[in-house]
Amino acid sequence: MSAPLHYVILGNGVAGMEAALALRARDGQARITLVSVEHENFFSRPALMYVFAGQVTLRDTEPYDRGLYERMGFARRRGRVEALDTGGRALVFDDGSRLGYDRLLLAAGSVARRAPWPGAEGPGLHYFVTLQDLERLDRGAKRRMRAVVVGGGLIGVEVAEILHARGLHVSFVIRESWYFPVALDAREAGLVAEHLRVHGIDVRLGATVDEVVRAADGRIRGVRLAGEAGEVPADLVVCAIGVVPNTGFLVGSGLTLAKSGAIETNEALRTSTPDVWAAGDCANVTWLDGSRRPEQLWYTARDQGRLAARSMLGDGVSYRRGTWYNSAKFFDLEYTTVGFVPVGLDGEGQPRPRPADDEEWFQRVPGRTESQRIVVNGGRVVGFNMLGSRWNHEPLLQWIHERRSVDWVLEHLGEAQFDEEFSPRFRVYAEAGVI
Repeated sequence: MSAPLHYVILGNGVAGMEAALALRARDGQARITLVSVEHENFFSRPALMYVFAGQVTLRDTEPYDRGLYERMGFARRRGRVEALDTGGRALVFDDGSRLGYDRLLLAAGSVARRAPWPGAEGPGLHYFVTLQDLERLDRGAKRRMRAVVVGGGLIGVEVAEILHARGLHVSFVIRESWYFPVALDAREAGLVAEHLRVHGIDVRLGATVDEVVRAADGRIRGVRLAGEAGEVPADLVVCAIGVVPNTGFLVGSGLTLAKSGAIETNEALRTSTPDVWAAGDCANVTWLDGSRRPEQLWYTARDQGRLAARSMLGDGVSYRRGTWYNSAKFFDLEYTTVGFVPVGLDGEGQPRPRPADDEEWFQRVPGRTESQRIVVNGGRVVGFNMLGSRWNHEPLLQWIHERRSVDWVLEHLGEAQFDEEFSPRFRVYAEAGVI
C-alpha cells in the first residue's frame, strides 16, 4: 500500500483553507499541511478594518472554530518561505529549514504595492493589507494626528474611515480626477466624494504625490503634491495605491510569472511546474474579456481554492469566471455592482472608451446620496451599479442571465432591495432615463 500523499498549501487564507477542506472531503488519509507567516488561524481579511476600529476582535473574524484543524487532521507550519525548490520538491524557509511536498498549492495572496516617492522609506509610512500592517498602523495612529491617505480605491477609503473614526484629521489624496475610477463613473464618484467631505475628510482629487517630506529627525512632516497644490501637513502617511502578488520568493524558481508577478496558470490552475498549482490573489487567470490578471476578491479566491483542490486530486476541471459581482461600503454608503459595468479607466489606469452599443439608464435619487445605473446592450440588461442603498445581488444576476429588458427590470427592481425597516423603496424619478 502506497504512502498517503502530502499536500502542502502555502497560504492560510480563504483560497488555502477552502482547498484544504475540499482535499480532506475526498481523501481522508492524505497529509495536509497549511503554511503561513501571517497568522496560525484562518481569518477574514476584509474584516480587518473592523478589528482596527475596535468593533470586533481578530478572533471574531475567524470563520471556523479553532478546533477545525485538529478535527480535519491539518498540520500547520508557521514561518516565512524564502524560496521554492522545484527540483527538490520543497519549500525553503528563511531559517534554512525545508518542507517537502508531493503536491503544492501556492495561495500566497497579495501584499501592498510599495510607495514609490522620495522620502517614503522610514517611520510613519504605513500600508493596510496584512495583519502585520494593521498592527503597525494601530500602534502608530493616535488621536489628533494628521494623516494623509494616498490612493483612490477600496483600501484607501477603508483606511480613511477608520483613521477618521479614531479621531485623526484625514486628507485623502487621489491621483485620478474622480474617486475609484475602475469601478465608478464620474457621477457616482462625485456622490462618494461629497459624502466623504460631509464626514469631514479632506478629499484631494487629481493630486499627484511628489515627495514624502521628513523633518531633520526623520519624522514625517507632510506630503508634497505636484504643481501648485503645495504641501499637505501629516504626522503619518498610508500608502494605498494597490496590491501586488506575494510572489517575490518565486523569482528564480523556474515557475513562469507574469510581468505583474502573478503566477501563470492554465485552466485547471496548474502552474508551469509539475505538481504545483496556484489560486487566489497570486494567480493569473483568464477573464471573460480574454485578459489575464489576478482576481482579487474573496469569493473568487474561495472558488479557485475549491477548484484547485479538485485539480490536485486529478479531476478534469476548467476554471471559468462567472458573472462579476461585488459589494462594498464608502463610510456608511452601500455599494453593489453586478455584471458588466464599463467605466472610464481599466485595471491599469488607462482610458477605456465606452462600447458603442452600450446604453445606460441612470438616476440620482433627489435629496439623497443614492444612485442607480443600469447598463443595457442589445436591448437586454448586462450590468448594475447601485450606490447608497442595499441590494441583493442574486436577483440582479438572475435578470442578467435571463436577458431581461430595462423596462422589465425597472418594474421589478424593488424586489432586489433588502427589506430593511425604514428603508426607502425604489422608485423611478422624472430625471431618470437612458443615455
